[in-house]
Amino acid sequence: MRWIYRHPRIYDLVDTVFSFALSDRLRRRVLNGLSSTSLLDIGVGSGKCLKRVSASLILGVDTSVRMLNRAQARFPGARLILGSAHSLPLRDGSVEVSIFSYSLSVLSRPVEAVREALRVSSKVIVIEYDKPSFIPGFLWHKVLGRFGWRVYGSTNIDFMTIESLARKKIAQSFCGRLYRVVVLEGAKHA
Repeated sequence: MRWIYRHPRIYDLVDTVFSFALSDRLRRRVLNGLSSTSLLDIGVGSGKCLKRVSASLILGVDTSVRMLNRAQARFPGARLILGSAHSLPLRDGSVEVSIFSYSLSVLSRPVEAVREALRVSSKVIVIEYDKPSFIPGFLWHKVLGRFGWRVYGSTNIDFMTIESLARKKIAQSFCGRLYRVVVLEGAKHA
């Protein structure tokens, strides 16, 4: 686990500062007003998504105890679980909506994690960094990509494969393809 995931306050600061608060704005744009009976935030981290959503049952899963402690302190009503996105401790179809907010790119097997999210929920929302059109490729891969890998452990996402897992998908790019939001519904091979 990267050092930044053991320091939730530093994580929140770095996330906001290095994205020029764009990551927070996109989270707000996509999630504000989202209402469901049950919601699972996969890679809940410090709980930044939890204040944007409304659900009778709010669950979060993360591999960092410190991140879970920070999220629990901020949102005492949420049920938080120490666990892996690759093996969610939930029954099939037990959650209405699952969210990956900048957490998919740090997973070792992102496609498997999305498949697992589709197993436990009927809708999966992915908010993630993409390959921006306004930043030259060499700068993105050699400088910014390496920074993301060193600090967060992040890699580029194969969105085509992830989108192929669902029966229905909606995909949008934001900020010159810096960010991508994908909404998946219904697993193809359930």
